[in-house]
Amino acid sequence: MIEIIDSHLHFFALDEGHYGWLKPQNPPHWPDKHKLVRSVSESDLQLHEPLSLAGFVHIEAGFDNTKPWREIDWLAQHCQRPYAAVAFWDLLAAEAEQTLEALLQRPKVSGVRYILDDDGVAILSHPLIAQRFALLQEAGLGFDVQLPLSATASVQALLSLIRQFPGVRFIINHAGFPFHDTHSQNPWRQSLNELAKSPNVAIKLSGWEMQDRQWSKESVRHVMAYVLDVFGHERVMLGSNFPLCLWHSSYKDFWQTMVSLVAPDTRNQVACTNARHWYQISG
Repeated sequence: MIEIIDSHLHFFALDEGHYGWLKPQNPPHWPDKHKLVRSVSESDLQLHEPLSLAGFVHIEAGFDNTKPWREIDWLAQHCQRPYAAVAFWDLLAAEAEQTLEALLQRPKVSGVRYILDDDGVAILSHPLIAQRFALLQEAGLGFDVQLPLSATASVQALLSLIRQFPGVRFIINHAGFPFHDTHSQNPWRQSLNELAKSPNVAIKLSGWEMQDRQWSKESVRHVMAYVLDVFGHERVMLGSNFPLCLWHSSYKDFWQTMVSLVAPDTRNQVACTNARHWYQISG
């Protein structure tokens, strides 16, 4: 049996949450976004032998960005398998400290995310940022980083924080969007090498469909090999980005493909135990 801990997925409870980004009038304006607009939960995660789902990491999905603890409470009520939660946390909000206190009162919260994307420099250079990351370090929480690693100015701002706060686990989402690099992956590769020098940085191989709906096994193999070479096998995790991965293939087919790309002697680390360690999943 090959155990999987899915390091990056989302559930949608459309009857209870807000999910403003899923509304057709709101960005992102993906032509196929309507295919995502349905409630999905743990019961939708189906794998076939020899794969077995041992747990997962739920990444905030916009349930309620004004009261992000509501999403955490929903997860506590509906999830049965071992899991960790990464909550939404507005780094620049006036009430950020109070929100973090509310999140820390909930179980399973391992970290937070505030999507940076193309606003990385502006957000990470804000006067309040050092104070916010000091709070994360004091709380022992991680920060999920979503930005293209080809955006070198944003990466430099990120590196400054990484070095300033070695107690924060910085986890790069979606391999840093390698397919978006328009310069033969040179800036992406350079950023990856710089980030890998800091031991408090890990990276998730996920989100391929956000970059290319028709991604190929060979394109992923190429990226995966480079990331594993740079980061080693202790700081790389596999994630599905469910339900967005369904744009490309079924959940079980996705995982069969990912597992086939990892060497057997490192499969357990990359597919399971690294996520348990970096997200502090118990059980």
